[in-house]
Amino acid sequence: MERVDNNYRKAFVEVDAVLNCLNANDYNKIPISVINAIKDNKDENYQYEYDEKLEYYKWNFMNETKAILYNLFKKYLATEEQIKYFKEKEKAELYEIEEEKKKKYNTENLFKANKEENDIVEGIENQNTEISVYKESFLKKIWMKIKSIFKK
Repeated sequence: MERVDNNYRKAFVEVDAVLNCLNANDYNKIPISVINAIKDNKDENYQYEYDEKLEYYKWNFMNETKAILYNLFKKYLATEEQIKYFKEKEKAELYEIEEEKKKKYNTENLFKANKEENDIVEGIENQNTEISVYKESFLKKIWMKIKSIFKK
């Protein structure tokens, strides 16, 4: 396993403590390679203390520990019904996140403003307005110059 950052190394200590509290049947459902990876990568200097009298959900865990335990439970210990529930919950959470992004970035109206601006530009372009530039012909300029000379 690659170098693991310090928070995860501490989280592995907490995960190991929880795994050691599992009954043998549940513990054996987790592959040995996963358990060895947890043990090999945990922070040997970090001590996790928990109160055995408290339920697991009342233990004070790091967020990384919660994530690891969630994934271990979902992958190795959960029943089919629980897995289905987790998938539905994750799907609902993702949908909620996407809705928040839509509200935050207002993606529905993003192109409406551009459409309105394009309509204004097209309206101006469709008007038959031409800019006329008055140009005197070369002969007329010469004729005017000659006239001005004779007037003097």
